[in-house]
Amino acid sequence: MLIFAFLYAPLAAMALVSFTSGGSLTSVGSFTLDWYFRAFSNTRVLNALYNSFWVAAVVTAISIVFALLAAVAVEKLSERIRMSLHNAFYLSIVIPEIAEALTLVLFFIWVDLPLGVFAVIVGHLVWFPLVYVVIRARMAGMPKIYEDAARVLGASGVRTFFSVTLPLLMPGIVTGGLLIFTWSWDSFIKTQFTRAPGFETLPVYIWNAAAGRGRGISPEVNAVATVSLLISLTLALLYTRYRRK
Repeated sequence: MLIFAFLYAPLAAMALVSFTSGGSLTSVGSFTLDWYFRAFSNTRVLNALYNSFWVAAVVTAISIVFALLAAVAVEKLSERIRMSLHNAFYLSIVIPEIAEALTLVLFFIWVDLPLGVFAVIVGHLVWFPLVYVVIRARMAGMPKIYEDAARVLGASGVRTFFSVTLPLLMPGIVTGGLLIFTWSWDSFIKTQFTRAPGFETLPVYIWNAAAGRGRGISPEVNAVATVSLLISLTLALLYTRYRRK
């Protein structure tokens, strides 16, 4: 219980302060939404919010395509090659993000490409094995009798995939999509290392705004961080719901 209090008490305090006129724990004051109105009337905050959404959406869409193609292709390989690819995919998930970020920066310097939005998206796409793992788990538990029945009835391989396989995999696709969207949405280290000057997502904005104040964090930053936290929690709850299906 003490560990949970240590982990979540600061988050609760941050959210509480964002709804008080005093703007701090030492001066709570009355309930107010002024900090939220001030924060989200700021063009910089709105741009960061927009960047977070569209980067995460693009990364999610591409990751789903990559993961789906990889899962279907791996199924047709020998057991030895399949396990080697599984291990390679799992390895990319557990590598520290800071190491991946530094590697990406060195790679873009080596190929003489500028850092920016493209580099940010490429960096986040390294996490596509998250979607692959979920889809493969769904595929492993999927009965093959439906695909076999479709082929017996004369359906082509393509039609069988889109009419039978894809609908059966859809819960895994949605779950994996929610997972990669959440990771991309919350990413700070990779985004900070690979972004161009002036490009901010919400985590980067929160860091820059907090670091620029020295000691203490403004109530507006608390409001933005609370909204980002609520979005992450919503995505996590949706992920948990679809994972049970």
